[in-house]
Amino acid sequence: MTVIEMLYQIKNRRTLVRLFSYSLFAFVVAICFAITGFWIAYRFRMTIEYSYQRALTELSEHVNNIDLALQKGFYASTTTQLVGLSAQIWSDAGAAKTDLSQMPLSDIKLDNTNKFISQVGDYANSLGKQLAFNQKITDEQRAQIKSLSDTSQKLSAQLNDIIADMQSGKITLFKSDNALYKSDLNKVVKTSLEDGFEGIEKTFAGLPSMIYDGPFSDNILRKEPLLIKDKPQISQDQARQNAADFLKIDKLKLNFTGETAGSMPTFNFEVNSINIYISKAGGYMVRMINSRTVANATLDSAAATAKASEFLVGRGINSMIDTYYLANNNIGNINFAYKKNDVTIYPDLIKLGIALDTGEVISFDATGYIMNHTKRTLPTPKINQSSIRNMLNPALKVEKVLLSLIPTDGGGEALCYEFRCKGENNQSIIDFFNTQSGLEQQLLILLDTPGGMLPM
Repeated sequence: MTVIEMLYQIKNRRTLVRLFSYSLFAFVVAICFAITGFWIAYRFRMTIEYSYQRALTELSEHVNNIDLALQKGFYASTTTQLVGLSAQIWSDAGAAKTDLSQMPLSDIKLDNTNKFISQVGDYANSLGKQLAFNQKITDEQRAQIKSLSDTSQKLSAQLNDIIADMQSGKITLFKSDNALYKSDLNKVVKTSLEDGFEGIEKTFAGLPSMIYDGPFSDNILRKEPLLIKDKPQISQDQARQNAADFLKIDKLKLNFTGETAGSMPTFNFEVNSINIYISKAGGYMVRMINSRTVANATLDSAAATAKASEFLVGRGINSMIDTYYLANNNIGNINFAYKKNDVTIYPDLIKLGIALDTGEVISFDATGYIMNHTKRTLPTPKINQSSIRNMLNPALKVEKVLLSLIPTDGGGEALCYEFRCKGENNQSIIDFFNTQSGLEQQLLILLDTPGGMLPM
């Protein structure tokens, strides 16, 4: 073997060694990356699982607190104790809803469970307000507290069972985990967290209705529009004609786009960029939306309000006064409330949007008016205005006093003195006082913005 051949073999051997070394190094690096990736994924998954487990544990704790507070509320003898318990239940119910929203439950809807927790919290808040007005708890309300307590105990027990099963390994957080067990016939198939909550949801499906003054009460959830109650149903063709009359166009230009269900069913039409909705009962205009772009603004608030008023009167909608104006994106948004015998009826609300380039009405929403307008017998004030004025905060300077009917939290109505005032730094304040009880019903701060006054 020549020297050259020997050198060539050594060179090849070195090349092979290098290739082997590089391959081994790459393999080791790949293994390290794989292990690191697995560890990161594992830690990420564990972090998610811990957050879900923590939310579940906190949900159980808040429901346990609600249950205990309701039991105490049933036996409480003093107003002070009941007010404190009501506030505690309200707080725990809000926290429980937050915890419930964090559960990994993509395949089921917890409408009934959410509704129950909301109602418990709001019922407690409603009782707290009642007690603040020096009204005692009735026997019927105590029976309702007992019923809520019984249901809360069931929910608490079910949540505790889910936590216990999860800790023992009988329940997995995710349904995908169960596939590993289903593939092995010798292993017991586990249930998922969703299966556990599905059982809870079924528990609440048959709960009796609650009637009370609160936004989550069943009577409010099922409230029917008062204006169209008992009104005859109209045909699609009549709805088309009503829509055409409202827009002042030929009805043949309107295209039927479908129907809307719910508490206020409608026939729906469109023309160009305009969508319009006519109630099946009574044939009233519910909503109109023109989606055209408003490029600039040339009209001020007074001109826009005048255009809106003219539009309402031109369609036979009278006795409405403007109560609010806010400009945004070159559109003037104006609220109109019904006025009767010098009383502003705020629940009977119609909202209009005016394009500030041309003065054209590009949105109309009479939902509030249709939901609430009815014949009313307004009460005579029991407490005179001067007595209420003496109760006002000395920091408020009264500029005007009106009578107004305002909505309460639970869908009721209260006749109030509306004190329009100026506070510190010329801040605009509206303070509402109940004409029957003399208690402060609501307080609004009007924030002065470039587009108008924003009530807070």
